[in-house]
Amino acid sequence: MDKIPYGTKYTYDNLPFIFPNADIRTSNRAPVLYQNENGEDTPRALIIIGPEFRPEPDEMQEIIRFAASGKNQVFISALYFEDTVMSMLHLKIKEDIFFERDSTEISLFRPDQKAWINYAYPGYSSRSYFESVDTGYTMILGRDIAGNPDFIRISYLKGGCIFIHLNPFMFTNFFLLHKKNRSYYDIALSNMQKQNGVVEWSDYFRYRKSRLSFSSLRFILGNRPLRWAFWLILILFLLMFFIESKRKQRPIAVINETRNASEDFVKTVGRLYFQQKNNQNLATKMITAFLENIRSSYNLSTSLLDEEFVQKLSIRAGQPLNEIKLMIQLIRDVRLKPVLSDQELMDLHSQISQFNKPT
Repeated sequence: MDKIPYGTKYTYDNLPFIFPNADIRTSNRAPVLYQNENGEDTPRALIIIGPEFRPEPDEMQEIIRFAASGKNQVFISALYFEDTVMSMLHLKIKEDIFFERDSTEISLFRPDQKAWINYAYPGYSSRSYFESVDTGYTMILGRDIAGNPDFIRISYLKGGCIFIHLNPFMFTNFFLLHKKNRSYYDIALSNMQKQNGVVEWSDYFRYRKSRLSFSSLRFILGNRPLRWAFWLILILFLLMFFIESKRKQRPIAVINETRNASEDFVKTVGRLYFQQKNNQNLATKMITAFLENIRSSYNLSTSLLDEEFVQKLSIRAGQPLNEIKLMIQLIRDVRLKPVLSDQELMDLHSQISQFNKPT
């Protein structure tokens, strides 16, 4: 009932002139209810005009059943169609979501004169058209400025039919009230039978889809070009994620070697004695620790550091006899000295460390 330029008040108000004997109704019912009431055979017509037509598969199946079961008719004009619709009707369209506002020209087939009538107006127009149709059961009724079909009729054996129109701007107040464009409406709907008992103007798809269940993802997945772009971007993102995750590995944590607390303690005490210049005391403790290591490691008695001890230690330790002699002699000398210089202490430490060094 909108009187705005792109409203459809003119189209709705003039339905009684196209269908003079029909009961004109508006309906918000789902397609499953579009049936002849009380078993009547009176043909019925369903008219759907809006920005989009996105039925569920079972709803579209019910619309096809409605048209194919008798002489019922369905007229659908929309900018966007769910892919399910085109798939079930075996149609393929070139869908363009952009509109052009220029001096648009279209043509419409007039059956009674077997001629094409041209129309023009300076408003918005859709660019969508049918890429392929089966002429065995489909008739082209309208074309765009490039000659591409944008209005067809699909006929069924029992006399019913479905009209698909891709440019609903042609049924707006702006177009029909421009110069002599009113005849476009008369000719387009004259293709429908006039003996309809009931004509239903349906707002079910317009308001249910756009107000109650609209979502950006549904819109993208319902549009073929946008759906391809969406899945392509998602696949590329996953590929980049997997490739990048293989190239970059988590850094391996460095595990520090377990520290020997006893060794740290000995070193700390040694530094303390060294700083206090108590060299003789430190040397005695170093010699005591060294001899204890000899007793436990090589099972040798250290009570007497004589020539026999030197030979046994050289054999069991696997070290040169001369080096063992020098080390034992240094230990004897250190024990006898009451005062020990820093250099002599360092020499003792060096000899013991060299002996304990792993081979």
